[in-house]
Amino acid sequence: MPPLRDFLGRFRPAGSPGAAAGVPVDRSGELPAEVTPVLALLDDIQAARERLITQARADAAQIVATARSEAAAIATDAAQQADAIRQQAAQRVLATARRQASGAVTEAAQQAAQTHELARQRMPALVGEAADMIRQLPAGEL
Repeated sequence: MPPLRDFLGRFRPAGSPGAAAGVPVDRSGELPAEVTPVLALLDDIQAARERLITQARADAAQIVATARSEAAAIATDAAQQADAIRQQAAQRVLATARRQASGAVTEAAQQAAQTHELARQRMPALVGEAADMIRQLPAGEL
């Protein structure tokens, strides 16, 4: 790196305005000499940046793969839980339906027994009425 005095010398006036004292010094060759050491330092930083980007991409790929694996496990577990819940719900519905069916059968059996008892009680009177009606018919109508 050039000394500070040479660096500051670039900013000295070459002469008073309007005076034709001479041609300023061509310092275009000094610029690469000043900048090259700084840019050389940036080469190491560029390489470190590339390593960081590569590592970050690898880490991101690993995170995504882990997240996908966890999501698949969660989805599988949720599907199993949903199946179990569906089965439990179906069993509850079937148990309720069986209780209702049993109640309906019991009620129907009670109604049938009541109807049978009513018929048994009314049968003698109805048979008697029917027999009386038949007896009252004239002999030619039988």
